[in-house]
Amino acid sequence: MTEITRRSAVVLSAAAALPALAVGTQAHAAAEGGIKVTVLYNEPKNPEAFEKYYAETHMPMVYAVKELKRVEISKCLPGADKPPAFYRIAELWFDSPEQMKAITSTDEWKKIADDVPNFASAGATIVVSKIG
Repeated sequence: MTEITRRSAVVLSAAAALPALAVGTQAHAAAEGGIKVTVLYNEPKNPEAFEKYYAETHMPMVYAVKELKRVEISKCLPGADKPPAFYRIAELWFDSPEQMKAITSTDEWKKIADDVPNFASAGATIVVSKIG
């Protein structure tokens, strides 16, 4: 897992540097559905501002990336006696490690990655996983 803070701006572009994941698993990952990037957003300082920016500015940029296999976002719910571990979750599916690298190497993706500190005031954690 990679901790993403407001100042680090590593964000999703870090997911492009995954040669260790791709070695020896490319064919299997593609056959099983590819690669999934999960972004776990921490509770923002201002949830209303987060939601407005996320819905009106950030996610439209993500949805514009037509090569993504699937995009799913969700808002976390509290447990019976504790707050949720994360505020929001975004899941991005790629057909293969090669496709993920190609997409995350574009200027379009760089703009998306650079945008995260504009709304994720409490940072986020990124998990990259192989489907299957």
